[in-house]
Formats: sequence, structure tokens, C-alpha cells
Amino acid sequence: MQYIHVVNGDVAGNTLRQALAQAARPDPVVVLRDDLAVGPLADVDSSGLIRSGFWQRVAPHSDIDFAAEMHQALDQLHGLRKDELEVAIWHGQSASDQLMLRRVVFHLYQSPQRINEVAMDLRELEAPARGNLAAIGMYPAARLARRFSTIAPVSVLRLGRLGYEWQQNVKENADVRLWKGNTLVPAAYHTVDEVILERAPLEWAPAAQVVGGVMGAIEGLLASDWFVFWRCRELIGAGQLVLRGNAESLQTCELRRNLSAGGE
Repeated sequence: MQYIHVVNGDVAGNTLRQALAQAARPDPVVVLRDDLAVGPLADVDSSGLIRSGFWQRVAPHSDIDFAAEMHQALDQLHGLRKDELEVAIWHGQSASDQLMLRRVVFHLYQSPQRINEVAMDLRELEAPARGNLAAIGMYPAARLARRFSTIAPVSVLRLGRLGYEWQQNVKENADVRLWKGNTLVPAAYHTVDEVILERAPLEWAPAAQVVGGVMGAIEGLLASDWFVFWRCRELIGAGQLVLRGNAESLQTCELRRNLSAGGE
């Protein structure tokens, strides 16, 4: 049977296309790129203005048109609704993947018989998972290729719960959503900021090194370097961190704690 495969993120999309090629399958792939684990969700399924504004603050020097990205995602979801092929949603143990799953289920509520899933297990990873979290993009193509035979329909009861959980997460509109104990948990930005301040050095260190150390240390979140560096800049603005070098580039600046702000 042919499916439309849905994944979260460009890395996952590229890997899944490799897996399809290995299995000689002609199935199309839909890649939803938004990291739904961070930032406001209130208008993600409508205008997207608040959400695109959030991403513009996170990555002000990116050449990505975030407003266009928001509209493209809605167009992709509309396209899924109009299509007649079965849909296979691939997800791992990460907040982003789990939110993507719930969003797609919510948008396909009128076609429950078309919804299938592939739930990747942490034990299928080649390398140890970071904090018991893993997104589809972390699995090798050969591993994904073995899972085409395991695509399974989602029960009506589960579909109802997933769609409801998407609505609840949009309504809560938390700063951050964590994946803990197989549950999405709302959190505030200070949850991330505390980890940054715990790991920020007293002496100058490359910002990329500091950010890299934080990315895998936030319980329940596979944080991107974009997002962590933005939170670092917010802490600099609050006087809790200090920076030297080019603040526009993660690779060309250094960070440390602001000792005069009670750092030590």
C-alpha cells in the first residue's frame, strides 16, 4: 500500500526519503518544519502572526520568511485533508514529534480511517538517546526502512485523545512544551534559562560550546541551537550573562556569567 509519509523537520524528511529509496517505494513525503515544542501556539492554526514573530526574534538574521513558513504548513495540512491516500505519521520520543503527531491528527479529524503511525522506539537508536528523547531525524535510514511493514492504523479512541491534546496545548499557549513520562508538560522559559545559568562558565567560553552543552541538558526537550542562543541573548539583556564578540553569530562570540549580577 502507498502512503503519504509525514515527518517533523528537514533532517527527518531527508532520512525518510533515503529509506523509501532503499525500499524502492515511490511514496511522497510531507515535511512539517516548525519546532512546535517552543514558543506560542495560540495562532499557529490561523494567522500565524504571533508564532512567526516569535521565530523572527529567535533567529533575527535568518533569511527564512517565517510568515511564509506558517502559511506553507497550513497549506500542507490542507493538502493532506484533500488527498485520498493513507497517511503515515512518523514520530519519536520528543516533544516536537509528539506535537506534530497531534497537530496532524487534529487536522485530519474528518478522515480518521486514513490515519496511521510509526512510533519509533528508543531502543532502535544506534547511539544512546539524550535524556531518553529521540526524534525521527536521529534514526538511520536503514532502521526506518525496516519499519514500513509496521505502519499501523491509529485507533479511534487514541485519535480523539490526540486531537484533544493538540487543542489543549494550543489553548494553554505555554512558552515551552516538554516530553516527560510520555506526556506533554507545559513549562516557562525560565525552565530553560535555569539550565543555561547552571552551565554558563565563570570564564569566557565560546558561545557555541556553551549552547552545545545546554542543548541536551534540558529535561524533556531536544532544544535547537537557535532557541538556546536566543535564551542566552535574553539573559544577556537581563544582565545575567555577558557577551563579547559578534552577538549576531553563535560561532564568533563568547559568553560567561555576569559576576556582578550575583553569579558568584
